Amino acid sequence: MVVALWLTACTPGIPSQASPSQATPTIPVSAVPSLAPQPAPTATLAPEEAFNRGLERRAAGDYDSAAEDFFAASNTVPEGPVARVARYYLAESFALRGRWTSAVEALNAFVADNIQDEWSARALFLIARGHEEAGSHAAAITAYERYRALATPAEPYARLRQAAQERALGRLDAAASGYEAVAASAIARGERAAAYERAIALRRELGQQAQALQLARDLLALAEQPDYRARMLFELAALPRDQGDIATARAWLTEAIERAPASPAALAALEQLRADPGAQVPPELAARTYEAHGRWPEAIAALDIAIGTASGDRRADLLRRHALALRATGDFAGALAGLDAAIVAGGDSDAGRQAQLDRIQTVGQSGATEAAIAEYRAFAAGLPDDPRAPEALQRAALLLDRLGDSDGAAEQRIDLGRRYPASPLAQEAFFSGALYLFTAGRAAEALVAWQELATASSGATAIRARYWAGRAALAAGETATGRARLEEVIATAPDSYFAARARVLLGLQESGTLPPASSLSDADWRAIAEWLTGWAGAPPANASDPAGDPAVQRAMELNALGLRGEAMAEWSAVLSRHTDDPHALATLARLAHEHDIPAAALRAAGMLARLAPGDNQAVAPAALRRLIYPTPFTAVVLARAREFNIDPALLFALLRQESAFDPAATSWAGARGLAQVMPATSQGIARALGMPGFQEHDLYRPELSIRFGAYYLSRQLVAMDGNVEGALAAYNGGPGNAQRWSGGAPIADPDLFAERIDFEETRNYVKAVIGQYDIYRRLYAWK
Repeated sequence: MVVALWLTACTPGIPSQASPSQATPTIPVSAVPSLAPQPAPTATLAPEEAFNRGLERRAAGDYDSAAEDFFAASNTVPEGPVARVARYYLAESFALRGRWTSAVEALNAFVADNIQDEWSARALFLIARGHEEAGSHAAAITAYERYRALATPAEPYARLRQAAQERALGRLDAAASGYEAVAASAIARGERAAAYERAIALRRELGQQAQALQLARDLLALAEQPDYRARMLFELAALPRDQGDIATARAWLTEAIERAPASPAALAALEQLRADPGAQVPPELAARTYEAHGRWPEAIAALDIAIGTASGDRRADLLRRHALALRATGDFAGALAGLDAAIVAGGDSDAGRQAQLDRIQTVGQSGATEAAIAEYRAFAAGLPDDPRAPEALQRAALLLDRLGDSDGAAEQRIDLGRRYPASPLAQEAFFSGALYLFTAGRAAEALVAWQELATASSGATAIRARYWAGRAALAAGETATGRARLEEVIATAPDSYFAARARVLLGLQESGTLPPASSLSDADWRAIAEWLTGWAGAPPANASDPAGDPAVQRAMELNALGLRGEAMAEWSAVLSRHTDDPHALATLARLAHEHDIPAAALRAAGMLARLAPGDNQAVAPAALRRLIYPTPFTAVVLARAREFNIDPALLFALLRQESAFDPAATSWAGARGLAQVMPATSQGIARALGMPGFQEHDLYRPELSIRFGAYYLSRQLVAMDGNVEGALAAYNGGPGNAQRWSGGAPIADPDLFAERIDFEETRNYVKAVIGQYDIYRRLYAWK
């Protein structure tokens, strides 16, 4: 039976119609060629070797090849030590490829031996999922109940899925009870909140309003994130209102506005309260909500009412906001008159000074640019200690740019930096002014400015200024000074983008000695433990073992079941409870690493490294750096790097930045998988690679995501004439923007290109990947 099923599963067929939320998406064999390096034939391997290779291929998402290995491991020596587990993975491979009917048959055969262990439990869970996929809700419920009876760490998640099946059969009360049990459990907060929402909806559908209201109160006790809480408050306010508790309903709607005035829920709550004759919304609160949504006429009306009862500084601030709302409608004369009134009302108070600054801005926006420049300068001169003074001078510089006076703008920014050396805004202005001098061929002047900035600042700002001081010194012919500044950057921030660039300029590119696929040894773990003890001391005698944390157990079991997204939510929960416990973080990093969960290991190790005092960070053992900069899916990454002629160290750096090696990663914008390829982009890549059966949820398969990411990066490298910074900018910010930032010409100076990227996210992305690229090159031996 199993042999026949395996042969059927390896036959090319029609693409599966699996849900996009499926944790382990599939694609037919005919659509995707094997993406792993081609090894020796399976028949030449011992069962244990075939089994281990099958696990590697399974982790990479090469399910067809993995099935071949598991078939060999389970049949070469049927009673051998790995045979039974290999049979489980062979049966699971059908599910991973969307062949659920075959999976259920094979898994039923697997559990027929009545052996009770973790493998039979997981088989029951997959049997239940197979019935789900087939729409056999009653059979799925039975299988989930059998699984839940085993009381595994993932039991609440089985109950969650069982409740969905109860709902599909119309068993609303049973479904609601299931969701309520999960909501009251100790699983990840997000999953609990979702369970509460479903339970509330079912109790309302059943007409059980009192139970729904109590659940709503329980959910609100859990909800903390402002936008989410505001949405829940708005959506749930009908429950107390329908039961005659009008005061609570109004209070919930009012809180929704207070919590997140810029959210859609706040605006909807405000409109609902305004339609309620008995409700009273503070006019100032209403105005703030309308302002956040650009509803200026309504904001003006609300502010008019608020101003009528206000006095002192509050009245001055309301007058100021009223004037700015008029300005937003294009009424500059009214805005200026209103700001004059606010200045009179506020005097020398904070509100009065802000009104002064807003008035100058309004003058500039009305077209009187030179007058506004003079007034900004006068404001800063008259109130040099006001925290708004640096902003006034920065606005003056922006207006000089508008007039085309680039020299004057640069001088203004440098003057601002010298006057307020501790202000982050002034430091950025100082840097920009020096950069203008550098690009204008005035390297010696830029050198002086950047050295001043490096001396006056600290941290990342000082490193950036010191690097550019080195660049300016080299350009000015001061080679010794330039080299000294660049060497200081490397010594002070060795893993930064600027250190990476300094090594290039100095010709100091280092190469690592560790094979990318090498594992951590006992000696490596001892090195981490000794380093940790050296600065954190021995762990407390009464410290609990985080490995025993139920959330950790749930995370590992969920990962084994293929529910990667849910698993990472549990890892996030447990890590958040140990943010200040270095010994616990070390234990969790090792646990995640040894269970092949690189995203969790990376995060735990990174948190641990950040807890170490400065000097101890600098001497962290190489083993800890390997946890922070790991090389999972090594064979696939190396193969795709060769296929598309990309440096594998660069590909690893990109994958780390994109997803932290979480195959289930999904961005707010919808990008998916390890390489975070957008669905729309993925369709074009699939066509280019000749994959007509591709489906967007296949982006969660590591091997496919890596291949798509490598292909897309290679295309951007070609488009940007081989420049890595340009290709990374295109990967993150779009090819059109990358061409705009380069001026449509080959990039002659990567540093200037990176600084001129006007999307902060993309600028930071490029620098982050370049810094990590350098680390990967220095840590591992790629040849």
